[in-house]
Amino acid sequence: MINTPLSPMKVVTNLLEAIWDAYIVLKLDHLVSYSWWVIFFPLFLFHAVVAGRRFSLPAPSVPHGRDWAPCYAVVATPLLIAFELLLCIYLENSHVTKPPPVSLQTVFLPLLAFEVTILVGNFRMCNALLPGDDESVSDDAIWETLLHFWVAISMVFFIAATVFTLLKLCGNSFWLSSNF
Repeated sequence: MINTPLSPMKVVTNLLEAIWDAYIVLKLDHLVSYSWWVIFFPLFLFHAVVAGRRFSLPAPSVPHGRDWAPCYAVVATPLLIAFELLLCIYLENSHVTKPPPVSLQTVFLPLLAFEVTILVGNFRMCNALLPGDDESVSDDAIWETLLHFWVAISMVFFIAATVFTLLKLCGNSFWLSSNF
């Protein structure tokens, strides 16, 4: 067993995740009647304070003098917070007899934008990390690029899952069933 030191950031991260998990379970089981804003507050706090560094993969070496920046590391937190805010607005008003002020399709737009940005950003990183035409490919370059490639490929599946979930939630899943 590896003995790693317990960092304060890890403690805060795990505590915020545990609080949110407990809140959401209690709310979904109708054991508490807190507002959705109270339920999502630990998640807002987590994304605003802790998660800024979570969306950037370990920084690779500077790729052959090329200029690049992982844009998804900059836009990830605002897009996730926008999704969570819109989701709170939707959930807070979903039990009211009038229609919610935002549609479910609008709620999912920041999440889809987040996923597409990560997809494009990681393919961009793959391109930036590969050597030029006159250079040979080293094993280190392959391993640095491979991480971004697999993240990009996994984002294709996340985007598909998000779209299918949205279609199912909106009741537009007729074409997904096998009984056409």
